[in-house]
Amino acid sequence: MASGRCRGTEVLVIDGQERFRRRVIESLSPIGYEVFPASSWLGAQQLIAGRLIAPDVVLIEPAATGPSKPVDLAQVCGQVRPAPVVVLSSRREPGTIVEAIKAGASDYICKPIEAKQLQHTIRQALDAKKNGHSVVPQPDEQESEFVFCNERMLQIRQMILQMADIEVPVLIHGQTGVGKDILARMIHASSPRASRRYVKVNCAALPSGLVESELFGHEKGAFTGAHGDRPGKFEFARGGTIFLDEVTEFSPEAQAKLLQVLQEKKFTRLGGNREIEADVRIVAASNRNIEEAIEQGVFREDLYYRLNVVNIEVPPLRQRKDEIEALSRHFLRRFAREFDSPLQTALPAKLLQAFQAYHWPGNVRELENVVKRYVVLQDADSICAELSAKTPDDLLGCVDEITENALSSPGDRLDLRMLRRQAVSMVEKSMIRKALLRSRWNKRRTASYLGVSYKTLLSKIAHYEIRP
Repeated sequence: MASGRCRGTEVLVIDGQERFRRRVIESLSPIGYEVFPASSWLGAQQLIAGRLIAPDVVLIEPAATGPSKPVDLAQVCGQVRPAPVVVLSSRREPGTIVEAIKAGASDYICKPIEAKQLQHTIRQALDAKKNGHSVVPQPDEQESEFVFCNERMLQIRQMILQMADIEVPVLIHGQTGVGKDILARMIHASSPRASRRYVKVNCAALPSGLVESELFGHEKGAFTGAHGDRPGKFEFARGGTIFLDEVTEFSPEAQAKLLQVLQEKKFTRLGGNREIEADVRIVAASNRNIEEAIEQGVFREDLYYRLNVVNIEVPPLRQRKDEIEALSRHFLRRFAREFDSPLQTALPAKLLQAFQAYHWPGNVRELENVVKRYVVLQDADSICAELSAKTPDDLLGCVDEITENALSSPGDRLDLRMLRRQAVSMVEKSMIRKALLRSRWNKRRTASYLGVSYKTLLSKIAHYEIRP
């Protein structure tokens, strides 16, 4: 390998089967790629360390072993970065594919592999390296509700793009207002079902007695007032995607019916006998800790495992403040157009500084509402003053009080779960009380401000015994 040669696109292929390595060389060499084979990750490391290759893309079979154990895919992705890593494997289990994407792989191809498929995948990986991660499109330069600038959010975006066409359920975790609906829409828009309906169901808002009818429909005479046949949400979403928001709010009966749909891919209308095929992609979301809900007996463990094939954890806005400026520009552009306001390219510097200092308990939804208020009223000074006044110091004081009491109490052991529940309850009660005072006890406005449903707010007011 002469050092003075004109370097083309270098592809490193790591696979324990010599026949497969030869097939890759035969598929890629005729179209100009320089392919360097290695039977193991150890051998590939020697090529890289000896500067015999600086790979532009890495193809790897995770079963390719080192001296004694399978390769650590996350380690491979970290060491060859920024070169994209494409997994070539005979394993087809959705969980395996998800783990590979989480480890940092840019794509996953199941063997056997056609030459054209391999060539297309490499071109996509190189294009993503060139355009997808080095330059993040600014939201005010494209009409899109998907804004990803933070590293963790870019990883989520990559996972969604890789998993969208795999027909398995997806479970999205995250606080209220982080954008779970946006991610669900992106999964739908990136899937083969994109041309069909996307149906959102707010599980907490469904009346408990009508959940089954709303989801699965009913036949004439099924109950008092059922004067005709009525299809439910699952039939309405046929061929498309159904998004079950706040799925942990379902009653035990609704959970049992949903589990049946996931297992059998069929359901019957309320009061009917005819089985209907459930041709839908299910995406579910929750802002609760589902493991705790299972422990408390309010959510079925078997349903959780059925839904939790692909798991996406969305961080709160305060953990991705590097997205605040981009999100603000996005909302600024949208609301300026909506309210026919003079278009601005950016927020005032003092307002952006206030945004960066604020803790955003309502997450992206709260940021959206604040930007809307600025566009309508142009009151940057009052917004800055309000945000600076809503510091979390008093809430942190609640946590400190719980901690001091726990440490000063007799006994040799602390129950961290109990302490966490106490802290969450105190903070939540304090926030609800302050929000109610701020809105002069307008409960609907308070629910909107806190980013919860009206029903959830009423339940929490009763639980914490909050009085005017």
